[in-house]
Amino acid sequence: MKPVRNGIPQGSPVSPILSIIYTAELQELMEQRRTQTPRPDGPRPPRIPDNPTDTLLDMYIDDGTLRVSLATLDTNVKLLRSDFIFVLDWLIGVGLSTAPEKTDLMHHSWRRDKGYSPNIRLPTGPNTEVSIAAGDTIRILGVFLDRRLTFDQHVRILADRAGNAIRGSRMLANTVKGLSQVELRTLYRACTVPVLTYASPVWWSGKKTHINILDKVQNTALRHIAGAFKTTPIKALEVDLAIPPIDLTLDLVNARYADRLHKISDTNPVIQRLPEIWRNGNPPSNPPPLPSQKPSRSKKPKKKTQLENIAGKTYSPMEGERIIPFIMPPWRKTDLDYGTRLTIIGTTPDTDKKKAARAHNARIKALRTDPANVLMYSDGSMLDDKRNSKNNVGWGVVGFQGHREVTVRRGGMGHTAEVYDAELTGLVVAAHEATTLAKTDPRIKHVYIFADNTAAATTAFEPTTTPGQYNKQTLNKTITNFLNVDPTHTVHIEWCPGHTDVKGNEHADEEAKEGALLWQERFVTMTHAMRTSKAQILKRWTDDWKRTPPTGGFGIANQFPPAWKIRDHVKNTQREVFSRLTQSRTRHAFIGEYYSKFVPTEPIECPCGEEFQSREHIIKSCTKYDAHRCWT
Repeated sequence: MKPVRNGIPQGSPVSPILSIIYTAELQELMEQRRTQTPRPDGPRPPRIPDNPTDTLLDMYIDDGTLRVSLATLDTNVKLLRSDFIFVLDWLIGVGLSTAPEKTDLMHHSWRRDKGYSPNIRLPTGPNTEVSIAAGDTIRILGVFLDRRLTFDQHVRILADRAGNAIRGSRMLANTVKGLSQVELRTLYRACTVPVLTYASPVWWSGKKTHINILDKVQNTALRHIAGAFKTTPIKALEVDLAIPPIDLTLDLVNARYADRLHKISDTNPVIQRLPEIWRNGNPPSNPPPLPSQKPSRSKKPKKKTQLENIAGKTYSPMEGERIIPFIMPPWRKTDLDYGTRLTIIGTTPDTDKKKAARAHNARIKALRTDPANVLMYSDGSMLDDKRNSKNNVGWGVVGFQGHREVTVRRGGMGHTAEVYDAELTGLVVAAHEATTLAKTDPRIKHVYIFADNTAAATTAFEPTTTPGQYNKQTLNKTITNFLNVDPTHTVHIEWCPGHTDVKGNEHADEEAKEGALLWQERFVTMTHAMRTSKAQILKRWTDDWKRTPPTGGFGIANQFPPAWKIRDHVKNTQREVFSRLTQSRTRHAFIGEYYSKFVPTEPIECPCGEEFQSREHIIKSCTKYDAHRCWT
């Protein structure tokens, strides 16, 4: 006898899959317990009072939820108890159990008053029961749901957690030493913002109550990062640190979630609760048990649900890119399986482009001496028309065999695509043209494809659930078919420097610019949708900044418009200097001018003898700082 090693590590990605398989029988049994339609000639089932819905069991690993809805809470509790006992019996039969201390009860109601909330008695073992009272909130996958789904308590809990994180970061830096403002900003964005925005697509609908709670947390963080006073205007710090207002951050999170809806399978419960256009016109296979609106006799159009409002922030499924979650099997061949027959080479940001161009041209000169090699250059381009925000995108491809130009192609993608999409399309066309040439010329054994976009070149072969999936799948199929036909065939996808006297790349770039002028039917790419969502948030932030007059202490320095990236004066200034610089620029500093307004008990005169110590006086004329001025 020896101990058997089984199980999986904590947090393993296999856990959700195995748990679904393990509890599949329970889900099927719960499906069978649903109210069945009686046979025309059969006995009618006993009528359950209060017109209940079928009890639904939702499970995620070890977190399960039973839900039922009907007219009275007493009958509700009885049905939940009956179904809980059924689930418990199954769990005991397979060697599992429930945790009474982790079992909660919540009654959701459209009524404004808390009303009647009966307890539920659940068995915990032989001849033992526990009474569970309905709480103010119930926690499901980290979301705290209250009785009327206002999510007020959920937002307060998020604010408390984020506030604790910010207070903890104070131990890492003050206004003089410790982490720099850049590091503190990174820490806030990486560790605190995800807490503030957790599950925001569920609860964020623009409520001012929620903003007032979250604003206080972000304002505290901004003042700590900048080393500013508590009275410092927040708008000044938001622009300086490139951190947008929290309401815009939440809108951006929701917009990104809307774009991700195009990556979800049609059978996903989220898609099942959206209009039929999201399921290719098909009705939901598993419709929600309850209407999304309170019953009403009003003839006004029904108010959209939170999910429908979010889905309206992205493009229609029929007019753009749709990403399939499981497009390729896990056992597919990768580039590593082909060894040296398939090479994919990118570059690094510190590459000397001129030096790389010389090396590339020398290599191409040697490759073109062999008719077994076909060399393809692809490129993508966007028309640079600053007068038009809708700039068209195009792709271009040129191919060479020996010293002969064998193919030239170009095409347009309209204004709802990005250069990255054009680069991927160019790679697909280049691979297709090269392999087609190989079919007509048996001498061709080696295909070289060059592109000046390293992101496109290095990711194009792997059809992952990322933007451009269709192009990647097409390229993968084209290349693998070519390699599988003949073991002597090879394919090489490589980066080449752009705009540095590489003739093939320059020719492809010219074709791409011409291609951008060609008409193309509207087709929205995921890359374009994601960029547009972010650009719209920045525009709203900029418009708000423009509406704010440049007055007050920060007005003279508030000349930089909002941006997503921090500027050099934030990035390259030492912590102590940056804190003093922020205080000086905002006029909220240890000076008489500030004391006169906020701390009247402090003296307002300057140590040099000036009756009133202002910012202008210190910078321009105070004799104590004559030696530090750069002008006379």
